[in-house]
Amino acid sequence: MIGGGVIARCCALALQRQGMCVTVLARHDETPASYGNAGHIAAEQVEPLPQWSTLRTLPWTLFPMGPVALDFRYPLAWLPWSVRFLRACRPAAVDRGRVALRWLQGEALPAWERLDASLPGPTLLQRDGTVKLWEGPSATARARAAVRADCGTATARLLTTAEIGRIGAGLSVPAGAGAHYAGTAHVISPRDVLERLAHAFIDAGGEWRDDTAIHVAQEADGAVVAFQDRSLRADAVLVAGGVTSGALLPHLRVPMIAERGYHIEWDHGGAYDLPNLVFEDRALVVTRFGPRLRATSFVEFTKVDASPDPRKWAALERHVRALGLPVASAFAHWHGARPTLPDYLPMLGRLADQPRVFVAFGHNHLGLTLAATTAERMATHMLEDVALPAVFSPDRFT
Repeated sequence: MIGGGVIARCCALALQRQGMCVTVLARHDETPASYGNAGHIAAEQVEPLPQWSTLRTLPWTLFPMGPVALDFRYPLAWLPWSVRFLRACRPAAVDRGRVALRWLQGEALPAWERLDASLPGPTLLQRDGTVKLWEGPSATARARAAVRADCGTATARLLTTAEIGRIGAGLSVPAGAGAHYAGTAHVISPRDVLERLAHAFIDAGGEWRDDTAIHVAQEADGAVVAFQDRSLRADAVLVAGGVTSGALLPHLRVPMIAERGYHIEWDHGGAYDLPNLVFEDRALVVTRFGPRLRATSFVEFTKVDASPDPRKWAALERHVRALGLPVASAFAHWHGARPTLPDYLPMLGRLADQPRVFVAFGHNHLGLTLAATTAERMATHMLEDVALPAVFSPDRFT
């Protein structure tokens, strides 16, 4: 198993529990993209992002500090990817993407509930749903449109006047309208999720090696993982290394881009009792993790090793101050790269030309959401040869 993020840890645990002898290859000291997310099990997000309606909103979101940003220092990182994104906006491709995403999302929360129940200790999940808020004079109309939209297995309703009033009393900016999404969840802490999964994997007999692979290939009697100064042979290899996965399999020519997100985190001082909130007009998610609050935003298309843009953190801090959220400490800053493919669907399954090599990466901003169901589906695919939909094929871009 190559990778140390939430996808890799869920897959490693599932395979180890079902009788395979699994070795994880990943650096212990890394904080993967799944560490820095908003903690949302976003079962309601069943519409694929590559659509012409998405493109119509881009001019006002791209510049100068909108929620979507292109890193103009590295145009070769996103120009070829953007051409493929445009192809994925064609109606037939959108229809395929919608069916595929609903197939994965249909078991996203149930799979997490099954995984959570199998782990020792307190629950990892908060099942009180998600609240989305809109501001301004058109807030009610936009909230009603959102409630009418397809949200998969989740159910949406408008917030009552009393609910809006209670939330608004804790903010400096009036909330014009809101919606509650049942059938979604949050994790109590992304860090706790990663640590509990690793402990469960080790307790089940798995092995974790603090190492970095540089290449994966198949030989006659199995798969070979190459390191800087040696190699490791295995019966099978599952590449689930997030945004760096494509570099391990150069012959696939994986059109991966680093979709960078930013967060700030701080102590709320015990003065915060609001639900986890999504501020739609600000493209901002505010999540409570015990004594801490985390504000998450931005989609920045860039190179995986590009330096971060400090203006993004400053913008997040301005939002926090403007909303009147309680701040009882200095802000901690984080950035991380989500692994994103042009069609916004992950690569899942066996390589056509190397049947001992499997992949599970490219989950973009839905990595946490889809981790548990990905693990279940990859386990049945690898152990029982259950086919996966062709739309997720690792070879679809070659």
